[in-house]
Amino acid sequence: MEDRMEKSLLNSLSKELEIPEKKIVNEGINGYLERELRNASADILEIKRQFNAASPAELKKKIEEGKVKEHPAWEQMIYWENLNKKIKVVEDWIQRAHISG
Repeated sequence: MEDRMEKSLLNSLSKELEIPEKKIVNEGINGYLERELRNASADILEIKRQFNAASPAELKKKIEEGKVKEHPAWEQMIYWENLNKKIKVVEDWIQRAHISG
């Protein structure tokens, strides 16, 4: 039922704005991906500033050398690594979306 409601909403929006449904969907996906990329990049920048580290590896070294406290640095390092993975996935999807759009 929810799927039907979403299609009806998309159809109504398309008709009222006189914009093809595909264009609304493609622009929505692109906007979402770009927002995810900005948010992940902003989070990474904050971690870099917080620990004065250029990479997760550098942060790990600082933790191991005792230059920064293990908590919360360890969790932030793992989060940073996950953000890097997310950015790669999002960038890949942005490329695919532009090819198909």
